[in-house]
Amino acid sequence: MRDSVKPGREKKRGSHVKLSDVAKRVGVSPITISRALRNPDIVSEELREVILRTVEEMGYIPNLAARALAGRHSGIVGVITPSLHHPCFTGVMMGIEERLRATDLRVQYANTLSDAGQEIDQFKSFLSQKPAGIILVNAEYYDGLALLVETAAVPVAHVADLSQPPETLLVGMSHHVATAAATRFLLSKGYRRIGFIGGRTDIRSRRCRSGYEEAMRQAGLDDASLTHGQDGSTSIGLGRHLFVELLERVADLDAVLAQNDDLALGALIECNARGIRVPDDFGICGFNDLEFAEFTSPSLTTVHVPRHDIGHRAADMLLRAIRDEAPKEQRVDIGFSIIERGSTRVAPKQ
Repeated sequence: MRDSVKPGREKKRGSHVKLSDVAKRVGVSPITISRALRNPDIVSEELREVILRTVEEMGYIPNLAARALAGRHSGIVGVITPSLHHPCFTGVMMGIEERLRATDLRVQYANTLSDAGQEIDQFKSFLSQKPAGIILVNAEYYDGLALLVETAAVPVAHVADLSQPPETLLVGMSHHVATAAATRFLLSKGYRRIGFIGGRTDIRSRRCRSGYEEAMRQAGLDDASLTHGQDGSTSIGLGRHLFVELLERVADLDAVLAQNDDLALGALIECNARGIRVPDDFGICGFNDLEFAEFTSPSLTTVHVPRHDIGHRAADMLLRAIRDEAPKEQRVDIGFSIIERGSTRVAPKQ
């Protein structure tokens, strides 16, 4: 029998469909439907197909708020990140989603734009929704977050530089160590007047610069005029602008290490425009190993960061904590590698 509706109006598919409505149509109890949706393997394949088909036909949408009231959590994993649009972070997101895709958990994102107030507000907002857990990606202001993280009733996993406070459920790398290694790599190729260009002065950027400065100091080649930056979002255009200004200031510059691949590409474009021969007369190294780095002309030497693996490992840590399982590791150094390509020469000049 069809539900009665007011003349001239059709009841929308899925409008006010309750769990009990689905159960009545299938001929089982509401709790059976609920359990089957959360864990399909507990019912027979035949019943599972009937339930899923009925849910689709009726347009039933689970009430996450009701789920949170009835159970431990809403089934949502909150991910807080400073940037959702940059490829550096989308790689991490893909890793998170791949690990959680086969579970009954779903991911929601919050974008802070590296704002301290937003980090705190978004964290509080997720907590108010009774999430299954939270992943903090490259949070900057742990002083303000520390008490919230400590007292949170849900597990919190972290993607962060290893110099940052979290001691548990952390996946990250040392940007200081990675950039020092990249600087030494350029020195091993015979470059000596190596500049550093950077953008936003967040924790990772500061650690990159300190690693570069340490390596240059140890080589006896440190010079404050070789570093140049501008606080703000990085881009190819900014890289070209910073590189031009650095060339004007340091006439004998023979290489540049960029905080990321965007900036490095800007420097490479300017070299090509000026007829500067890369890598023979000038070397360029980026950071992150974004997809385009392999296809520039010449291809871009860079520091490879396993972003997908970072996200996957962080999500796995969180999932184990949600399930009250012992973690494989509490703190993971994901490491890095230097990918040698065409923008740095093969051997020192003789």
